[in-house]
Amino acid sequence: MVDIAARGQGIAAALTSHALRLAREAGARTVDLTSRPDRTAANRLYERLGFEARESTGYRFSLDDA
Repeated sequence: MVDIAARGQGIAAALTSHALRLAREAGARTVDLTSRPDRTAANRLYERLGFEARESTGYRFSLDDA
């Protein structure tokens, strides 16, 4: 995440693009990420960078509740 005061300056795009470049150089074939649906600006960024939305269901088990 980029600090709210620094948003809109291309920082997230630059960081994500750099991470993708590192992954490609390391031989990765895919990169997956997760983002909440309500993070609309972030989700638009990911789609603009070429990520494709996937049907997925995330689960979490909290040991504090068990």
